[in-house]
Amino acid sequence: MRAVRWLGGVVWIGSWYLMYLEITRWRHVKPSLAFNPPPPDPVTGMRARPGEPLILLYVACVTAPLSVVASLVFGRRTNRDRRAAGRKPAPLT
Repeated sequence: MRAVRWLGGVVWIGSWYLMYLEITRWRHVKPSLAFNPPPPDPVTGMRARPGEPLILLYVACVTAPLSVVASLVFGRRTNRDRRAAGRKPAPLT
């Protein structure tokens, strides 16, 4: 559980830093977290769509916090069960 918590925390921080860069520096994403495509190409008329890296960034921004919170809740529930059974609880960190 500790590894999941640390990995989720690192992905959480990294994904939101990249999202900050997407919004402020690269301007691919609006502050409302919606994709901000450039105007359509005048020759072909095709509009830009978000690529796999941006889609994975959206997924990481959602799943990383959920994994951290889930590991914290599950870890505390396990410690509570151990205390009720009379065993020494595992450290949280």
